[in-house]
Amino acid sequence: MSMIKKALPYLLAIFIAYVFLRYLPFKFAKGSHLFQVLEDWSGLVWFEPHGRYLTGGAELLACILLFIPRLQSLGGLLSLALMTGAIFFHVFTPLGIDPYNDGGKLFTQAVGVWFSGLIIMYLRRDEFVPLLKHLGTDPKFSTSNM
Repeated sequence: MSMIKKALPYLLAIFIAYVFLRYLPFKFAKGSHLFQVLEDWSGLVWFEPHGRYLTGGAELLACILLFIPRLQSLGGLLSLALMTGAIFFHVFTPLGIDPYNDGGKLFTQAVGVWFSGLIIMYLRRDEFVPLLKHLGTDPKFSTSNM
């Protein structure tokens, strides 16, 4: 069981990184259909391209964190947060669950990444809670210094 607990987070991290890196070029390529739909729907004129760049950068950061052992839980948390946003936008905006008429592959992968991030956080909870406590008590991260 211990071997599974050690290996599973990395297998899930590989899946998450595969999905994020597969779509990363579209986050930095001109004229994303998805982000244009969201810009038109929201009326936020900066959403395409700035929302796309921000999302791509955060996904890349998540990929890096997922392979740093002491920070893997933060990579899981970031993946979970990003996919919560993606799922929200697919379900509650004109984007829809199947924007490319491919059977909802993008949405299905978002849900898979969401669950993978959640499982990583659960399996790494023994590392995650002390990391949060450390960030909360370390003077470098104290809000009183800001």
